[in-house]
This record gives sequence, structure tokens and C-alpha cells, in this order.
Amino acid sequence: MDEVHGPTRRRRHLPHEEYPGDTYFLTFTLKKRGLCDLSRDDVAPIVIGALLHFANARYYLFEYTVMPDHVHAILRPIRRNGRGEPLARIIHSIKSWTANQINRVLGRSGALWLDETYEHTIRNRLDHHEKASHIWSNATDAGLVRRPEDWPWYGVGPEPIVQDS
Repeated sequence: MDEVHGPTRRRRHLPHEEYPGDTYFLTFTLKKRGLCDLSRDDVAPIVIGALLHFANARYYLFEYTVMPDHVHAILRPIRRNGRGEPLARIIHSIKSWTANQINRVLGRSGALWLDETYEHTIRNRLDHHEKASHIWSNATDAGLVRRPEDWPWYGVGPEPIVQDS
């Protein structure tokens, strides 16, 4: 199993830097707008279920929201004995599983997500607060609901069980 021991850097179209113990604001987006509506009642729970499935096992999940054409989440890979699973592998497993399940529900096949995911390293509490506020108000800002609490596809992950070492 590949593990992250120290800083790693990779580049495709977007730069990707990973530091063990860091928390990330992630955005993954549909490959093509209009491909499907992720906020459908039979689709959004698939994404949320995938995010929650490995929370406190592979990563700590903080805030998340499922929008019609993208998903935001704040998470931190869990480190054990100074090692952590690469963020790219975590993201790949979420996107791969959700694509398969969503395609099955929609009776379609093919790529669902853009290949790359936007990652922003959370630098401090203020940065985390700003990104969490964006997640909380995303549906309101997009004109989908009048109040953030009316958006059914927003949530907060389970209370972290501190395992980092």
C-alpha cells in the first residue's frame, strides 16, 4: 500500500501538494454540466454515503455538501504510525464508487467526474471557517434555497475519533 511519509507533489493540469496531517477543502465536479443532477433524491445519498462510509477509518470528514454539478468536502487523511493514505487514493475511491453507483441508478455508463479534483490545503482555523461557511451557504448562494438549513444535502461528518499518531 502506498503511504504518505512526507510532502508529496504531483501535477496534471492542477498542482497537487500533500503534506501528512493536513486538512483539505475538496471540490469534485461532473465531467460535463447537465450530465446528471447530483442533488436528485436518488443520487445525493449515494455521494453522502460514500463520504461517510470511511469517515474515521481512512479520513476525518468535516463539512460537506452535494450540489447539482459538484461536491465540496473538508477532510483530513488519518495518519497511523506517522504514515497516511495518499489523498489521491481516497478521492479516487470516492469518485470511482459513486460513479459506478450513480451510473447504475441513472441507467448510463461512462465517466461521471472530471479526472482532477480541486484541492486546497486548509492553513488555519480562519481558513477552515471560511471554507466551511462556503460549503454551508453554497446552495443559498446558487439560488437553490432561501436559507442554508433548507438544503438537504449539507452535512457534517461524525465526531472525529482521534487516532493520528
